[in-house]
Amino acid sequence: MLNTLFLKRLLILKESKGIAYDENFHKGVNIIRGANSSGKSTITHFIFYALGGSFNNWTDEAKLCEEVYAEIELNGISLTLKRFISESGNQPMYIFLGDIDEALDIESAGYWKKFPYNSTNDKISFSNFLFETLNIPIVYGDNNITMHQLLRLLYIDQDSPTSSFFLYEQFDSGLTRQTIADLLLGVYDSSLYTDRIDKRESEKKLTDVESDIRTMRKLYDDLRLLNVNHVKNLIENNQVDIKLVNDEISKLREDKKRINFGKNSKLNFQKLNNDAITQRKRVLNLSNHIDKLEYEINDSIFFIETLEQKKIALERSILTRDYFKSFPFRYCPECLSELEVPDENHCKLCKQEIDDKQNSIITKRMLQEILFQIKESKKLLNIREDALKDKLSEYEANNILLNDLQKQVNVAMKDVKSFKSEKIDQLLISKGELEGMMIQYANTLEIAERYELYITQKAELKIKIEKLTDSISTKEYKQKKLGEKIKLSIEQYALDLLKNDLNREVGFKEATSLDINFYDNSIYVDDKKKKFSASSEFYLKNTARFSLFFSSLDIERMRFPRFILSDNMEDKGIEKVRAQNFQRLIIKKANESINKDFQIIYTTSFIPEELEGSSYCVGDFYSEENGRKSLDI
Repeated sequence: MLNTLFLKRLLILKESKGIAYDENFHKGVNIIRGANSSGKSTITHFIFYALGGSFNNWTDEAKLCEEVYAEIELNGISLTLKRFISESGNQPMYIFLGDIDEALDIESAGYWKKFPYNSTNDKISFSNFLFETLNIPIVYGDNNITMHQLLRLLYIDQDSPTSSFFLYEQFDSGLTRQTIADLLLGVYDSSLYTDRIDKRESEKKLTDVESDIRTMRKLYDDLRLLNVNHVKNLIENNQVDIKLVNDEISKLREDKKRINFGKNSKLNFQKLNNDAITQRKRVLNLSNHIDKLEYEINDSIFFIETLEQKKIALERSILTRDYFKSFPFRYCPECLSELEVPDENHCKLCKQEIDDKQNSIITKRMLQEILFQIKESKKLLNIREDALKDKLSEYEANNILLNDLQKQVNVAMKDVKSFKSEKIDQLLISKGELEGMMIQYANTLEIAERYELYITQKAELKIKIEKLTDSISTKEYKQKKLGEKIKLSIEQYALDLLKNDLNREVGFKEATSLDINFYDNSIYVDDKKKKFSASSEFYLKNTARFSLFFSSLDIERMRFPRFILSDNMEDKGIEKVRAQNFQRLIIKKANESINKDFQIIYTTSFIPEELEGSSYCVGDFYSEENGRKSLDI
């Protein structure tokens, strides 16, 4: 279904709730006509604002109005839009599902819904609501597109310079303009955007998964430990070994025979004690080594700080020497007598010969020597700091081992065990080791299961990325083909309008191509941004904008809502006959179109005589002579 937007009725209320303007509009061509300064532009401002545009540059008459109602039809759905007139921008919008008469009924007051200009965490904007109704994708991120932005291509205003294809905004970006165009041309594909994001995130996730797989492989020399079935077999075998140890312990404890105490327990104590003494010496040596390294590090830091201070002092000395060298001593600082001026190679005070070049070389050599010492000292400091870290780690590990040995010595001193007890203890130690292995196997099993999950994820991600790549390529191709088709259609309409212009611009008659660069906000004729007269620039801009509109009548996939609003068919000194000729061309092409679901609204001061009073006209002809202006204020 074609995207369509029709303005059916525009109602403007004064502060007194009196009617300032109330006119019905129809499908097809709608002409608002009147003399200059009769308020035609004000009506287009109200239409633009009512449809969601951001506008606050109201005329004095418009400021006397309080609210504007626009009864519209979006893709066959009837809506009434209401906005309060304000000099501050970004006003909210009230939306009613129905026509204006129903909306103004007192009983319908509770059915209005208020939508903010911008979305919040808990409320959607009126742009989002209207986009959904128009089947236009919502663009999120840095280039969030609003209804105001879309209207910049649907509304041709008088204030924008003719060099600006879009309705002009001071703070604008090429990317925003391109996104607006892509949306309305139907080139923008939200699923393509989603696919690109999904592919980028999938590729990042694949990189992370592959990194995790490599890390896991580095954990084990035996890659069988990353096989879930292999680790489960190890666990089952370990459980069997634990059961055998438990059975043997139970058997020993149930044995009631008297067992004599032997020498093994004493030998065990002696061995533990000797091990503890050796370990204590090792810890003490490490502690002494650490103290020595810390002393050397502190000494190196102090030495580097001293060198840094010398370097700063030497640099300041050089600056001071350079300063005093240029200082003009004309009088003796002691007796204030005027000094004889010697040649440049002698001191002005003591008359001694000065060798500035030699002094400079010596000073720079000293500075280089200090910098070299700082560099070497820092290198030595880094080596010592790394050595300290290693020794601290070694000290920590050995200290833990010493504490553990001491605890075993303390226990052995209190417990002179029998052969049976020692055997049970040995079995308990074996059991503890087996249970420790069980914990390790459990952790290994967890890693192995995660590893196999990552392997599966890797395969799935690769398949997903391949599918997304194919999908993106297909959509980009379709996007490109559609873009070429739309570009050709716009160009054909534009060249026809240019060639049927009155003989005022040679470049129009001879034109062979026309291209709109939405990003640059420019129109190119014959691949060049040519400079035409002001009136021809105005004609070219209107030609391009209407060509975009007419192309939407032919190409169903375009999201352009088959609606165009043009304020003033004559501007920048364009001749009356030329403006009237353009109007006839527009109406002729509109009538020739097979698609009749469209709406053109434009204002003019030079309506062709045969059109005055026709069904195309909306409202009266506004002028001072008949005492009628667009707003009844």
